[in-house]
Amino acid sequence: MSYLPLSDIKIGMTLNQVFVSPNAKMIFGQGTVVNEYLLSCLKGWAVEGADVLEVATADFNIAEIEKMVSDIVITLENSTTIEKHGQVTTEAHSKIETELKRIFLRTGYHGVIPLDTILNLVNTRIYPRLSQKDSFIQLHTDSSSGDYLYRHALDVALLSGYLGRWLGYGDSDILNLTLAGLMHDIGKTRFKSEVLSKPDKLNLEEFNIAKIHASYSYQLLAQTDIVPNAVLNAVLQHHERIDGSGYPYGCSDTEVTMLARIIAVADVYDALISNRYYKRSVSPQEAIEIMMFQMSGQLDTHVLACLIEHVKKFDVGGKRSVLHNLAM
Repeated sequence: MSYLPLSDIKIGMTLNQVFVSPNAKMIFGQGTVVNEYLLSCLKGWAVEGADVLEVATADFNIAEIEKMVSDIVITLENSTTIEKHGQVTTEAHSKIETELKRIFLRTGYHGVIPLDTILNLVNTRIYPRLSQKDSFIQLHTDSSSGDYLYRHALDVALLSGYLGRWLGYGDSDILNLTLAGLMHDIGKTRFKSEVLSKPDKLNLEEFNIAKIHASYSYQLLAQTDIVPNAVLNAVLQHHERIDGSGYPYGCSDTEVTMLARIIAVADVYDALISNRYYKRSVSPQEAIEIMMFQMSGQLDTHVLACLIEHVKKFDVGGKRSVLHNLAM
């Protein structure tokens, strides 16, 4: 361990201290691997130097993540713990999904989000589940495509909360991530059911219409006047990509907030491992390979590596419960 001036800190080193942004909206926890985005943030925060662990000799890049995936191939290939087929949702998750369905339908009918109901749901029933490790397993159980919108909202809320915790964020940011994850697709309540439940992929015209949902979600939340800007921006930007290929505004690099980067990883991963009207789910291994190779440069590598590292901790062949392996 040693203190180094910011100019001497290299990509791939590991922070040995915690950094909080001046507006307290972002945190880099101890153990965070240094990447370009982290360095740019520290520079913008006028940080002069940091305590780091000089244990990494190479850049933290796609090659490092590829090694993680090779481990996942071995770890997940025969795993029965997260086998999707033949499993059902737990009673607790099913009840939350039912409540979410009522909330989404009510929002679509009235055009107003029942925010008090949502905040109560997040604070009393969803956020506490982040301390129950079986909720991460639940993300990987089989589900009907018919309830995808509500199931996906809950999954992204939980997965975003987990990622926030694993990345070292504080309670307020984890709550913001959970709320943003839960509400990121609420704008889809403005669409006709035929678009949401179409058994085939959307055509270009339909897709261009569907792309507006992030803006709709933002507008519905913004009109409440009490949702934090961090949540609003995360919802608005959850389809933006680091390389500028996303939507609705084609933001890139540091224009994409850190919370939005986390929601993006959670959103893509859950969409891939879930049944949809027009496609079957893929395995966690396949999902990660798609995110790495087909979406190279689009997602935050640090957040993606965090997801990979924790998915990798599942057991082989059910010899030992995954509950004992998840790092909370």
